[in-house]
Amino acid sequence: MDEPRNDGHAPTSTHPQTRASLLTPRFIIVAMLAIFVVGLGLGVLVDQTLSPFGRTTTKNEANIPESVDQAWSVIHQHYVDEEAIDDQKMVSAAIKGMLTTLGDQGHTRYLNAEEVKQNQQSLSGNYVGVGIQIEQRDNKIVVIAPIDGSSAERAGIKPGDILSKVNGKSTDGLSIDDVVQSVRGPEGTTVDLVFDRPGQPEPIAVTLERTKLDVKSVQWVMLPDQIADIRISQFARGTSDELTAAIRDAQQAGAKGIVLDLRSDPGGLLTEATGTASQFLKPGEPIFISQVRNGDRTTHRAESGDIRTELPVVVLVDHGTASAAEIVSGALQHNQRAKVVGQPTFGTGTVLQQYPLSDGSAILLGTELWLTPGGQEIRGQGIKPDIEVALPSGVVPYFPSRGHNSPDAIQQDTQLQRALDLLKGAG
Repeated sequence: MDEPRNDGHAPTSTHPQTRASLLTPRFIIVAMLAIFVVGLGLGVLVDQTLSPFGRTTTKNEANIPESVDQAWSVIHQHYVDEEAIDDQKMVSAAIKGMLTTLGDQGHTRYLNAEEVKQNQQSLSGNYVGVGIQIEQRDNKIVVIAPIDGSSAERAGIKPGDILSKVNGKSTDGLSIDDVVQSVRGPEGTTVDLVFDRPGQPEPIAVTLERTKLDVKSVQWVMLPDQIADIRISQFARGTSDELTAAIRDAQQAGAKGIVLDLRSDPGGLLTEATGTASQFLKPGEPIFISQVRNGDRTTHRAESGDIRTELPVVVLVDHGTASAAEIVSGALQHNQRAKVVGQPTFGTGTVLQQYPLSDGSAILLGTELWLTPGGQEIRGQGIKPDIEVALPSGVVPYFPSRGHNSPDAIQQDTQLQRALDLLKGAG
């Protein structure tokens, strides 16, 4: 799949407005339906651009209720506190309200202009933050994964932890965007967070520093018995190229097998997931199935790449393995290219498209579901490992990014040990 320009800019309006109040809801809604598409955001992300021209009008688009215009006018003409009327806030609230009715909680959502920039930075691997990927589930803010090298990872935050308070304020009733905005801040500042951990009676209170994160997607180390431990922390732009280099280096160093570690990988770009899976599968083998709103399905298949390794592979997953990482693990499992070891994955199966709006904000809209090559829907279910192994209490996964090759750390990682046993023929 080609990767065209993805700059997040919408076409400039040819009708300049002298006052924000002239931007009526009817204009706003029509503008929302006339924009082009680029992809990024939480969930499986489509990195592509579609033209807005030549679109067809839906039956509902031509029948936007007059009551929307009437409500807007009534507020501006009669509300007692004229200074309290903030057109931008009303626009944002209206869009958020429409999206909330769709029921795609935590996935389909609205981003203001600043959030759009932050989203673009996260996919480039360079951004400022405390380093947690979160999702809204059952009205709770759940950690998908901490980011390698972040203050959240150093503090011991784990997938599945529930963020309950930010700077002493409860997250109950807040949208995921509200929570993200309250956690984010300037580099060098701190934020107080409280997490609830399932199975642990006492909450976990931490103070995390917002730092500049320059995340390298792929890192690897050679383990005993010439097993290459290749860790993918996220599927940002360039991940599949980084993986190509890692596989080539590992093979040149004499690797006899590969542990592909996708634990706590929150996912990312769909193009990078396809490129990654293609390095282990034969061209033409199925990677995943996408299903659009009318039920039509398309099978996406492995492509020819710069390198395709024949080395035996075991994939490691856990509750923090999500979206694009689930696509890769599901593809290798279905094609019997690798055994999957660990715990059931997070279950993020929505393909999101980003629709930029004229003011620099955007809508992240769930436009497709993705399924495994066998037709299994992943949303809310996840990928089930071939061999289920949990880490002992208090043990953190061994990752190459942590800068050590301690035999004790490797030995304590029971999931990694099971993968090594399989690759050595002991499983």
